[in-house]
Amino acid sequence: MKKLSLKIVSVILAMIISVCAVIAVNAQSADNTSKVNNTQESKSVKDNNKPTKISKDETVYVLAGADGSVKKVIVSDWIKNAISEGKISDKTNLKNVKNVKGNEKYTLDSNNMTVWDAQGNDVYYSGNIDEELPVNLSVSYKLDGKNITADKLAGKSGKVTIRFDYENKQYETVNIDGKSEKIYVPFVMLTGMLFNNDTFRNVEVTNGKVINDGDRTAVIGIALPGLQKNLNITSDKLELPDFVEITADVENFKMGMSITLATNELFSNFDTSKLNDLDNVANSVNDLTGGMNQLLDGSSALYNGLDLLLSKSNELVNGIKELANGSKTLKEGTEKIDFGAGNIKSGAFELYGGLNELSSNNPQLNGGAKQVFETMLSTAQSQLNNAGITTPTLTIENYSAVLTAVLSKVSNIPTAAASVTTLKASLDSYNQFYTGLLNYTGGVEKATNGAKELYLGANQLKAGTEELKLGSEKLYNGVLKLEDGTSVLVGGVSELKNGAVKLSGGLKKLNDEGVSRIIKLVNGDIKGLATRIKATADVSKNYKNFSGISDDMDGQVKFIYRTDEIKVK
Repeated sequence: MKKLSLKIVSVILAMIISVCAVIAVNAQSADNTSKVNNTQESKSVKDNNKPTKISKDETVYVLAGADGSVKKVIVSDWIKNAISEGKISDKTNLKNVKNVKGNEKYTLDSNNMTVWDAQGNDVYYSGNIDEELPVNLSVSYKLDGKNITADKLAGKSGKVTIRFDYENKQYETVNIDGKSEKIYVPFVMLTGMLFNNDTFRNVEVTNGKVINDGDRTAVIGIALPGLQKNLNITSDKLELPDFVEITADVENFKMGMSITLATNELFSNFDTSKLNDLDNVANSVNDLTGGMNQLLDGSSALYNGLDLLLSKSNELVNGIKELANGSKTLKEGTEKIDFGAGNIKSGAFELYGGLNELSSNNPQLNGGAKQVFETMLSTAQSQLNNAGITTPTLTIENYSAVLTAVLSKVSNIPTAAASVTTLKASLDSYNQFYTGLLNYTGGVEKATNGAKELYLGANQLKAGTEELKLGSEKLYNGVLKLEDGTSVLVGGVSELKNGAVKLSGGLKKLNDEGVSRIIKLVNGDIKGLATRIKATADVSKNYKNFSGISDDMDGQVKFIYRTDEIKVK
């Protein structure tokens, strides 16, 4: 069950990486001249899920120094007027609000709400804000293992370490299992940089990926600040990064800008309904707990009764009545064993049923993931065609080889090579998720087969305890006639006691090494993790804007941090 909990988290992380890799392609060119150029275009929604309310899509541009210190924050808002309202009441804390695409004007009403004269159009505007950012970015540098500032590092040579640290400060206090805990908004931080190979060699990254096209080295790093605390996973089981660290051998150090994208969109769109299936597993395990406890109690009563019977064997001649009482205790103990065995059989059957139901979703889950992969491949095909690059039809099996061949053809065109490299990296990331998903569903199938074997074993145990119960009843009836055969009975009871010791020890071992571990992990790792993932997703859905949003609007927000380049003076 430990492995199952880790697989769930691994699937989530794979999804994060694949989504963010696609977003990164669009984020790298944002605000190259320290200006906001909002060129988003409104498109009519013609599908069955046409929006029924106004929403706000917000992008926050953070212009920072080389150390990550904030210089200026520019916010770009796109009010999507899906229902073609003439007037739109908007809430914003921005200063110097300016319409960047269109002639729509606004006024302030008595409630200090910004009322746009939209005339049925979408509204695009930007402005400045002094609010604290939800995630603080800091960049530190080392030269040959010693701390150094960015300005003093310029022009130096040696072993350079660049570290990006992300501090998540946006959280809600949530009740989890009766305890108030901080649940942080699950931002995914994706940092990208380009290095000139004449300056940087032997580039390595912690918590990221390095791509080298011969002339330049692209580094993409990922971090999830606060998620480790949200999920309450210890680092020895799984370490969720909250930093990105780059090392390289550098000559005459200089560096271009870095771009960091922060988004919580993945968890905001995460469907947690499937996690409810884990509750069914937990309920089945609770039944198994009761059955196992009764089985252990029954075996203990059996042993105690036999021990008492044997210790009093020397007084058996004068104590036939006590023997009768002892055999009655034995009879009652075996009845408890039989009852407990029936419960464990029932619990094992319910456990198998729950896992079988979970396994039945495997084809739909695998099919959906494959469909997403094929959609990404189709989109990639279109991008290549639009760029004038003709390739065979991209498939899951051949895309890597095809794109590698394309890279060799456009290696002398840096812009095209970088785009194809980024495209391939996005597909590689999703391929990792897709492969992990197939492994996960295969694991569920194996767990289902194991649960079936457990049920078959419990069924055999019940048949055995039934026979044991019938035997104890015969023993009780026969002990009343033992007055003339006490010596024979003493030997038989001694052997029966030894068998009871082995039975009790075997059941205890089964409980300690098998059933108890299953119960602990299901009620702890799996159930607890599901609860925390749900709480994280709920907190993410609540955080949908930075500069302000009306209560009746939907919204989403992303942050783009740009650090200054470091030049040799």
